[in-house]
Amino acid sequence: MHDPRREGNAFNPGMGSPTRFAHFYAGAGVVSSLYAAATTEAAICESLLHDTPLTGGILPIAGYATRTITALRLKRELSLAMLMGPGLRRLGVETQDIIATNGDVYDKTVLWAQAAHTAGFEGIAWMSARDNTAEAYIFFGDRVKESDLTVTDEGLGTFAPGSHGFTWLEAYCSLVNVELLLA
Repeated sequence: MHDPRREGNAFNPGMGSPTRFAHFYAGAGVVSSLYAAATTEAAICESLLHDTPLTGGILPIAGYATRTITALRLKRELSLAMLMGPGLRRLGVETQDIIATNGDVYDKTVLWAQAAHTAGFEGIAWMSARDNTAEAYIFFGDRVKESDLTVTDEGLGTFAPGSHGFTWLEAYCSLVNVELLLA
């Protein structure tokens, strides 16, 4: 999920509000980041629907109409810290401590990303808290290059009303009790 003015494999250079695993400093500056997900549904849940209650809600047009979803393919295997299953158990933490959190604790959860980076990982994988059938990822831009990620033609593109992406989003949102506002 990204702004259509940027390529789908472009890393965030450290701009914008804090997120669960970004932004943090290493070496000479901010580590750029790119969030991704194993499925379109997980990408939607981790971005557009991130702050929508699990019981359902409303998504204003400003929240989706100017967004684009791009499918990416890895060109090489990445070394990712696994914040799920045995990985969480080994760390002695639970999902609600790192993954199923709100923005008010991002200053704490970003420390896990910094620790994974310090340990030499190229990013983090976790089970999406909003779609627990698929993994979500963050890739560290000083370890993973844009050239490691191929943009494919399999993405839905824009979610502007009337587009193919909008039709898909509307159908998916109806499954999870989210209404798309058109104005």
